[in-house]
Amino acid sequence: MRPATSPRRARALASAGALGAAVLLSSCMSLSQQTTELKYDAADGVSATVGDLQVSDLLVVTSGKGTVGSLHGMVTNNGEAPAQLSIQPQGGKAGTISVPGLSAVRLDGQPSGNSTAPSAPLKIASVTTAPGAMLTISFKTPAGTTAVQTPVLLDQHPYGTATVTHAPDEQPTEQGDVAEAGGH
Repeated sequence: MRPATSPRRARALASAGALGAAVLLSSCMSLSQQTTELKYDAADGVSATVGDLQVSDLLVVTSGKGTVGSLHGMVTNNGEAPAQLSIQPQGGKAGTISVPGLSAVRLDGQPSGNSTAPSAPLKIASVTTAPGAMLTISFKTPAGTTAVQTPVLLDQHPYGTATVTHAPDEQPTEQGDVAEAGGH
């Protein structure tokens, strides 16, 4: 014969079971990394850090291997003092830009949101890799050097000089044309 369980004891066991399940499930969450805390490049370009300088959305735009390439991206100086950044593409000539303290400079020569003094656009005389591949670019400051595998993109919309063109709209001339053009 089995002893009868009182309602009070049944509630206590159910509460203990629920508490145990909650502790077990919460410990699983504490061992998992939150994906919102992971750093990633949200655009086509890549990022790097050199001392107080943060390079973001870095990419090269070119019409093909062996042709001129344009460097795109932004360099943000998180320090208070102005900084010099030397940029050396693989197989190319180094260039230097100055980034004011607590400011940002775009590499394509356009003014940035918090800087009124843009830098001259940075060009690579002859890109050594084809669009779709990666080009090594080294960034150097007195704090050190960082080599970055940089994507090379074809000179087309939205980064390049090529523009998007669309076929002209055809205007129906008769009632019958509307059904054929629209398919309704």
